[in-house]
Amino acid sequence: MSTPKNMRAQAFSLNHGGAIHTYINDDSIILQIRKTTPTEEDLLQPSFKVAVSLSPQEAMAIATELLLAVSKHLKDSPKLE
Repeated sequence: MSTPKNMRAQAFSLNHGGAIHTYINDDSIILQIRKTTPTEEDLLQPSFKVAVSLSPQEAMAIATELLLAVSKHLKDSPKLE
């Protein structure tokens, strides 16, 4: 998906391949999840691309859940000194 006209685009690369893209303007919020396309070496690896349109309430619910998850993860992980 190319960046739709008049939308702010942001891409977040994932550690194990793929990315999450957000496309936002005053009227809509689109979340796209991509898994990288297999190469000749890993031909049997799955790949996909899916996009969903989110309401502001749905986006806030997802953001809240992610913040709760990461705060617990950071709280429980040992600190490096």
